[in-house]
Amino acid sequence: MKNILGKTFECSCGKTHEVPDIEILEASIREAPDIFPDAFFIADLNTASLVNLPGKRSFVFNERRPLATMENIEKVMKASGNFPEIVSIGSGSLTDIARYAAYLSGKRFSCVPTAPSVDAYTSTVAPILVNGVKKTFKAIPPGKILLDIEVLRNAPMDLLRAGVGDIVAKIPARMDWILSHVVTGENICDFVWNDMKDLLKEILLKSKDILNRERSAIKTLIEAHLVSGINMVIMGNSRPASGAEHMVSHLIEMFHEEKGEMPPFHGLTVMIGVFVSMKAYEALVEKKEIPLKDYSIEERRKELLELFEERKVEEFLKTYAEKKFPKIEADIVGEPLEDIYWEFFPHLKRTLETIDVNSVINSYSKDFLSRVVRLANTIRDRFTILDVFDEMKILKNFSEMVF
Repeated sequence: MKNILGKTFECSCGKTHEVPDIEILEASIREAPDIFPDAFFIADLNTASLVNLPGKRSFVFNERRPLATMENIEKVMKASGNFPEIVSIGSGSLTDIARYAAYLSGKRFSCVPTAPSVDAYTSTVAPILVNGVKKTFKAIPPGKILLDIEVLRNAPMDLLRAGVGDIVAKIPARMDWILSHVVTGENICDFVWNDMKDLLKEILLKSKDILNRERSAIKTLIEAHLVSGINMVIMGNSRPASGAEHMVSHLIEMFHEEKGEMPPFHGLTVMIGVFVSMKAYEALVEKKEIPLKDYSIEERRKELLELFEERKVEEFLKTYAEKKFPKIEADIVGEPLEDIYWEFFPHLKRTLETIDVNSVINSYSKDFLSRVVRLANTIRDRFTILDVFDEMKILKNFSEMVF
């Protein structure tokens, strides 16, 4: 990864890719105040204890897991005053809060990851909750990333599981991208896949080592997350990293937030989405029969209204109405996916067992998860395997048999 940082190059996909110049440092987290001498730090009740934060230039959320909401971003913008840089001490949500607050206030941004749990660290976008709906906004990349491998190794076990869940999602996300390329003509880039696939293989083979907190395996995991974030920067969107599995995750997270509940860690809900995508591609590539069953827009609206307030439902349905489904032939769309499927999916299945996807699935009712599967393609305009099943009129039956 380091050999492309700060570079601009012409890609075989036909685009010119610009890679931000991010400085990646390995040091003790306790050195952060000296490494960022003019920065304003943000942390939460969990992460503040890892650093002796300078009181006059820090803000600690009075909770253990602050959500990335506009309210929290405004708090940071106000608290950071005239300091020229905002630095997050934490994982996904804190990173997104700091990144977007820095972007809106014209400041520099850097981060100190405390868990190898997400690919947000090197990203230039920030998923933010706005009036209860998760929206992705343009932001800025970090100037520096400080990695303390001992801190990353000792992250809570659920964050290590989440880190594996979020990174292996790049496999079905790539297949969704190929599908969209074949069906809709969406431009696709091979560079970002080639940059990632060997790391993904390593993680699939080292998932037990990651859960055993082995240093080299943790380093591979955080490197993969950093590369994934860079790939999103290169493409200018999250397509290399996010497909149907993330739509499943976001819908579950928004449901919890609608009820005023703290959702599980992002990568844990992504694990459910990866399981769904894996079963969908298994059916598509191996030509498994799924009976046809209509799923009307009226039924879709009714089920959404049982989960969300009407304002959100109408916003979701507006997004869904703008999707255009071309005629799809299963044999034609399945063939280009076979190489990745047979190379990665046997390992992916074992990895999901290692990180215990069933424990996350079993924390929800089967009826709720089935509903999530058939509604997930409503919330975003991105074309995925769920849209293929929708157009083929097998989405409803698939959703009822997947679990």
